Amino acid sequence: MLDSRWLTSFYNLRKLKYFGLFILIWTIYWFPDVIFAYPEIFFKSLIGYERQLASTWLLFANLLISIGLGIFLGVKFGYFKNTLSMFKIKNLLIILMTFFFASILYFVTLTYYSSHFPLAGIAQTQMEYSNQIVFPWINAISFGISSPLFEEMAFRGTIYRFFKNDKLAFILASITFAWIHTGFSPVLLVYLPMSVILTTIYHRRKVLSESILLHILFNTFLPIMFSFLQFLTGIYYL
Repeated sequence: MLDSRWLTSFYNLRKLKYFGLFILIWTIYWFPDVIFAYPEIFFKSLIGYERQLASTWLLFANLLISIGLGIFLGVKFGYFKNTLSMFKIKNLLIILMTFFFASILYFVTLTYYSSHFPLAGIAQTQMEYSNQIVFPWINAISFGISSPLFEEMAFRGTIYRFFKNDKLAFILASITFAWIHTGFSPVLLVYLPMSVILTTIYHRRKVLSESILLHILFNTFLPIMFSFLQFLTGIYYL
């Protein structure tokens, strides 16, 4: 019979491993932004188009390095197991239907938020600032590929490995993901439902690629769906 103290020690080492992975994933994710944190240091001699051009290609190179390291880390530590099963018709349909449901929910929550709280959310403020420095297409890579990859690895994949209890992991993954985007702000009303939906998709089969794909759809198409639903319904305030 195995010594219970040995099992406890093994579990603590396992927790330490995944805590370290969480920190490493987050560090690699923020690597491009850390390099880019003080652009005036790198581009103080440039103005206008030249500054935007140099900023764009520097950030693009940083993103490629960051995404490459993230994929390598994900493959090495088994984050992408059973990825091919995602392409079964049933699973793709579930992801697609979830996206359409989430679009309606996002439309309702964001319309309500915009009607009652005039301040922009953190992510929107960051995007507006970023658009002033780099060409818009770089944000498509950052928000459409980098963010879904690293955030799902950190908040869904790693947290579920850190805790034995899936219910506790579900709650913490949902709350921490939303909070990291909003802080203590009313815009949490918008992000928390989206976070719960992403966590639910991962919780269903523990296939991280499914929540990554849904996250990509969110970041890429939710703004378009929001405008479309505004046009379709004529609802601008709630």
